[in-house]
Amino acid sequence: MHTLRLLVDVARCRSMSHAAALHGITQSAASQRIRQLEKKLNVMLIDRSVRPLALTNPGQTFVEELTELLGRYDNLERRVAAIGDPEGRVQLAAIYSAGIDLLDHLREEFVQAHAQIRVEIKYVKPDEVYRQVQERECDIGILSYPKRWRKVEVIRLRDEVMAVVCSPEHAMAKWQRVRAADLTAFAMASFDMDLPVGRQIRQYLKDNGGSPQVINLFDNIDTIKHAITVTDCFSILPSRTVRRELEIGSLVAVKLIPRMTRPLGLIFRKHVRAGEAFGSAVQAFVDHLLKHAGPNADFVDVGAAHFAVAGVRS
Repeated sequence: MHTLRLLVDVARCRSMSHAAALHGITQSAASQRIRQLEKKLNVMLIDRSVRPLALTNPGQTFVEELTELLGRYDNLERRVAAIGDPEGRVQLAAIYSAGIDLLDHLREEFVQAHAQIRVEIKYVKPDEVYRQVQERECDIGILSYPKRWRKVEVIRLRDEVMAVVCSPEHAMAKWQRVRAADLTAFAMASFDMDLPVGRQIRQYLKDNGGSPQVINLFDNIDTIKHAITVTDCFSILPSRTVRRELEIGSLVAVKLIPRMTRPLGLIFRKHVRAGEAFGSAVQAFVDHLLKHAGPNADFVDVGAAHFAVAGVRS
């Protein structure tokens, strides 16, 4: 295993001496270990005739597959370690529109199961989420419409189905579905236009013939939910984030036609060295998020929840 990791670092550094220093051994010892591996495989992995060092074609294939295998092994090792009782702190930066109520609930569930881990959640603007992850001020971040940024990797969290959400007294409350074009007749509360989700909703409405009067703009879901509870505005929100309100009957969700989704992702700083990854506490919390709020989580059924609250037969 040590030799395999050494080879990955030689390929990354393109230097036997630099890789040897990373592993706390001499250049001669590193070179000997690589030659023994080449002898075992009966193939040349390193082209030593060029400077800086380069991989041969077989070496390139071997290192690419090896890097993936080492990553999978390290992930398995962390997951097994986390089955016990990991200790530590998890720092998460999330956009406001990720749903404060939802994330607080997930954190409470996690802490109940892992009493030795402290989870801190900071709610900030999207650019600040990226900055804090990139500069290692937090372990992981949650963003909508995540991109591939320099020094940052993305794990797909979920694609959130968007729905029209309103109070039970609203004119649309007993509708089974609504087309975007039909929303023009109503007042709307939405996300600030400087947020990706705000811009995407505006583009969606424009593309599908909807032009409701936008009365209020907010930067987080929880404020929007309160606004539509006490006003005659509707909003377009991720249905997953209003599950509790649908259950108690304070809000109603109506199926939006055509379908709209909002991608949500976990971001984390790229690991510099092969095998470097999350600590057991962070890995345990990431696993918790993926299980309870990830692609295979039990999402709210907008139609079923709506009919249960409004008393309408499908």
